[in-house]
Amino acid sequence: MENTQVGPFLILKRLGTNRRQKVFQALQTEQQKKVALKFISIPPNVDWNQAVNKIELEVRVLQKFRHPNLVRLYGAGVEGDKIFLAHKLVKGESLTALLSRRGRLAPDLVVDIGRQVAELLQYLHQQEAMHGKLTPDKILIDKKNRVKVADLRLNRSRRKRWDDGQKRELDIAAYMAPEQFNEGATPKSDIYSLGVILYEMLTGKLPYEPDTMGRMNRRKMEQAAPSVSAHVMNCPIWLDRITCQMLSPSPRLRPHSAQAVVLAFEEIRKIDTNRRATVTQVSGHFNALTAGADKTEAHRLLGKKTKTQDADERPFYERVPFLAGSLLLLLAIICFALLPTSSLKLYQQAESMMNSPDSSQWRQARSNLSTIIDRGPDDAYFQEASDLYYESRRRTMMEQIQKGRALWAQSPNTKKLAEAISLQVQGDLDQAESEFEALVETVDPVGDERHIVMEARSRLVEIAETRQLPTEIAPLQQLIKKLAVASTADQVAESTRRLTEIVSTFSGQASYATVVDMAKQAIEQLQTPEESLETDGAVDDADSPGQDDQDGS
Repeated sequence: MENTQVGPFLILKRLGTNRRQKVFQALQTEQQKKVALKFISIPPNVDWNQAVNKIELEVRVLQKFRHPNLVRLYGAGVEGDKIFLAHKLVKGESLTALLSRRGRLAPDLVVDIGRQVAELLQYLHQQEAMHGKLTPDKILIDKKNRVKVADLRLNRSRRKRWDDGQKRELDIAAYMAPEQFNEGATPKSDIYSLGVILYEMLTGKLPYEPDTMGRMNRRKMEQAAPSVSAHVMNCPIWLDRITCQMLSPSPRLRPHSAQAVVLAFEEIRKIDTNRRATVTQVSGHFNALTAGADKTEAHRLLGKKTKTQDADERPFYERVPFLAGSLLLLLAIICFALLPTSSLKLYQQAESMMNSPDSSQWRQARSNLSTIIDRGPDDAYFQEASDLYYESRRRTMMEQIQKGRALWAQSPNTKKLAEAISLQVQGDLDQAESEFEALVETVDPVGDERHIVMEARSRLVEIAETRQLPTEIAPLQQLIKKLAVASTADQVAESTRRLTEIVSTFSGQASYATVVDMAKQAIEQLQTPEESLETDGAVDDADSPGQDDQDGS
């Protein structure tokens, strides 16, 4: 495609060594500005106009993303049967090319690159986005070791992309988390991919060799990744540990966020700096020019006291025991930072948030509870967290229904629940009860819409309590008066049924005689309008002038 004009761009040359990726250096002819142009393939089952609309929406979102470690997206375009994205052109080489030249990288460089990528992931996850397909090909490094991550698309947690086909490339799948093959990607999938890249930078090889897709995926799900130290003897223990934790088959055992990974890398850098300082102190500021020189005589001649134990007279913060202890303390801090927050603490925080009248606190509580749920049924607080999670969803749903917020965007079952609640409020209890019962029978009580079942059951209890007859005289009389003022046909039918129930329940009991009579009168009152209408019509017919004239004639 070299020297081809595509829209306002002139294609200059292909970028990268991966021939499958269609990325080119191009020149914006009007502004004389060089860009990186990537062409997008559209799956055959996707409508062309739909694809163009989707990409336009996606680009509008991605153009707002700004981060020093992200390759900036300028825009998108269509030329004939081609769709392309225009990115900022980065001067540097890919991590793949760097590893190809050097085999593996020094730990301090690995930490530097890993920290920059983790900072970008932290930013993306805060925007509720993910990379989803992070590989060394997409990590660009300039001469100053500054990192730029390319090929970002708009990926959301556990949502399949509209243009994502079933076919996966083996070299990309080697960096994907095991859950991406089944349930879908989450922010922790990005953390796993970064862990694979760290492993490759440190060892020069992948933790799971891409033999076949099926075997590789099974190994990822069933086997823990080999440690870095099994291949590289000089890898710092704390760097080995963070890499192994990021490669855990279970998402809940990985660092709980990209921010935790960034903090871990910062602590590793501090430890490495202090370790070098300790080595310097241990060596006693060794200098080849002064090695072996005896300064005792010079000190005596100058009237200085001889120091037989120079190390003992140093400040305590320069002594080896103190520095070694500091190293151990820093190591303990990083290990603690990597430990996930306990389920008890997360649950207690969520409970406190749920006690707030602020609905934003309920949504924040769901974040804590999701973390516990992700840890699986073996967690001691799994069931409590699940119950409280769906209680939070129930409250949020009811707030939206009561305020009429965007009901058109809700699920069909949520709309049915809203309609049933409206019937209940209007007094049509029979129809409302029928709708609630249908929801309880059809919606999965342990599925993702169990909060709808919870509310429907609660409403059925309310209706049953409303229909339960009181046993004291005064409340019964008040109920009868309320039932006697029904207006619509549905309300008349419901009131008549309730009044008849009162009569049949309390008939024959002397103490309730006045209540029974009152109920009978109310029934007659409800039926009177129809009967009087029929009677009045008969009288009018008999006494009408037209009838008299007929008889007279």
